[in-house]
Amino acid sequence: MIIDGHCDTLTHLLDKSSNLYDTSNHVSIDTLLEGGVKIQFLAAWIGPKQRYGPPLQRGIKLIDRYYTMIDENPNLLIPIYQYGDIEAIKPNQIGSILAVEGGDILEGEISNLRILHRLGVRLITLTWNNRNEISDGIMETNSRSGLSRFGLSVIHEMNRLNMIIDVSHISVQGFWDVIEHSLDPVIASHSNAGAICPHPRNLADDQILAISKAGGMIGINFYPPFLTEESPASIEDIIRHIEYIAGIVGIDSLGFGSDFDGIEQLPRGVTGPRDFPKIVDRLLQLNYPEKDVQKICCDNYLRIIKSILKW
Repeated sequence: MIIDGHCDTLTHLLDKSSNLYDTSNHVSIDTLLEGGVKIQFLAAWIGPKQRYGPPLQRGIKLIDRYYTMIDENPNLLIPIYQYGDIEAIKPNQIGSILAVEGGDILEGEISNLRILHRLGVRLITLTWNNRNEISDGIMETNSRSGLSRFGLSVIHEMNRLNMIIDVSHISVQGFWDVIEHSLDPVIASHSNAGAICPHPRNLADDQILAISKAGGMIGINFYPPFLTEESPASIEDIIRHIEYIAGIVGIDSLGFGSDFDGIEQLPRGVTGPRDFPKIVDRLLQLNYPEKDVQKICCDNYLRIIKSILKW
């Protein structure tokens, strides 16, 4: 059983008028089933306003496409709003959790957060790479700012609403502000170890330790420039990040956050969700106990879902 904490397939479904049977996408019904993915987080990526227009309007279109996708596959896709919904997933069905990548969607209004929760959003990646009303993104290098006053209110309200806070893409100061103020564990849904690959999007050791100490977790991202400075990247580079983070904080803070359909390159040997078993097999070949592999594959995410998605 695999849980993948991040993919951007909704963008293709909306912008390319695609569907979940389109094999030109990384993620499809067939590749999810073939790879043993039981729960997929699907992100509504808001993107730059200059390209996609008003963020809330863009987000609503993506959320509408999400529910159209559910309606198109009623016997295959099961929306998850709370932990108990996972029990309803039958064999050959896939659970889906609606996420938003980019707090720009809130347009500085806390009421929009409550509306999104009512629409089924259960995770928000607070920023993308750039600055928004919540915080600077990681690529906003001049101001070095963290959470705004509005950003603090978002953290408190997400805690109250039992929504998962995602710190992938946020500025370093913003990261530490979230760690300080969130009452719940936070996740970095698609981020890697900076000590292995020093890309700005990756996490420093003290950030990895802070996420783990707070009971959160990190989803390993499959984007080659986040995996290695050398080329080409491979499954071995995914394993290197897993082993490094496990060496710092243990297995309980690890999962997958593939970033499928949000990246233009993939590691050698990976074409999409169907190749998750290759990663699992490699971990088993390295003598990881089956219970530890299961934690990486699903149990750590299940713990987060159970502790936060209560209603």
